[in-house]
Amino acid sequence: MSLRVAWGRVPYKEARERAAQALPAGERLVQSEVALPGRKLPKPWRWNRPRVLAGRRLPGDRWEGTKRAFWSVYWRIDAILEPIPDFFGGRRPKGKALKGGWGSLAGGLATALWPRVPTTDALPVLQLTDRRLHVSYVQRGRRRGELGAVEPGWSAAPEQVAWVRHRTDIDADSFEFGFTDGSWARVNLPSQHAVYFTECFPRAEAGRP
Repeated sequence: MSLRVAWGRVPYKEARERAAQALPAGERLVQSEVALPGRKLPKPWRWNRPRVLAGRRLPGDRWEGTKRAFWSVYWRIDAILEPIPDFFGGRRPKGKALKGGWGSLAGGLATALWPRVPTTDALPVLQLTDRRLHVSYVQRGRRRGELGAVEPGWSAAPEQVAWVRHRTDIDADSFEFGFTDGSWARVNLPSQHAVYFTECFPRAEAGRP
């Protein structure tokens, strides 16, 4: 993902503003936030992940591909080693990060947060309009992190979001989105203003698993 490859400040505000260009005509934007896979959210098989921004490039993307490959290997190793401290009493978030499978509403959202971006990088942006809940992608250069093209992705009716829960026991950026089909997924919303986005949805009931 872009946050792991391109160093420096992540332009959350600029990404949100640019992502608005991908919204369908006639829809009014209510709130939006850069959204990333939540902690321990599983990655779907490659062929199930959306292929976005195909053929798009920004200056330095081609040469930074080597660095991207290095970090891809690094994060794979990190994912293998991460559970090891659990056996020695280290911090371990309880429970899983996805319920309902890839064919559920939550599975669709989770899949959208793992795009395949072959020639550049991208920031997924979760957008709530007066009609739909969308995920749009904003191109982000691998070298300097500059923003480029936008592309629409997954969407659902906002009424299908049954609840949102803030998982402060994991970290301040972790939220879980529950849907009317009983599925839910963990999402990372790294902006300091993410709480305003989540307040647009019902809160999770006490004792909800």
